[in-house]
Amino acid sequence: MAYKDLREFIKRLEAVGELKRISAEIDPVLEVTEITQRVTRGGGPALLFENPKGSRIPLLTNLLGSERRINLALESASLDEVAA
Repeated sequence: MAYKDLREFIKRLEAVGELKRISAEIDPVLEVTEITQRVTRGGGPALLFENPKGSRIPLLTNLLGSERRINLALESASLDEVAA
């Protein structure tokens, strides 16, 4: 089963606990990078900033920031499987 679009993949990530939605207004210039960096270093999930300051468009970060999320995106059990 291939994902039909990014929204479908986001739903999958959320269903398996690999996405955190952030509804608070966050400054994309000063805060998004810091938050993403801390979460990534801690092995955390992808982040969907639903209300970036100054924009009506949500911001998704760290989408493929772990081997597990890459495997989910490629619908594979491991990267070795893809390489083969």
